[in-house]
Amino acid sequence: MVCVMIYPNVLRAVDIDPNEYTGFAFGCGIDRLVMMKYGIEDVRHFESGKLDFLEQF
Repeated sequence: MVCVMIYPNVLRAVDIDPNEYTGFAFGCGIDRLVMMKYGIEDVRHFESGKLDFLEQF
């Protein structure tokens, strides 16, 4: 799961006053759920291009 503070410039870009509003953004991608289920330690395995690894899923 990823959680970050929203930068004031991002709020300004969508016409929201950062002096009045602040916020957090969070999310969990499908790759993180697969990592937890199968005990995969490094997300870079999914981007490695190694078919023998990817064919397990």
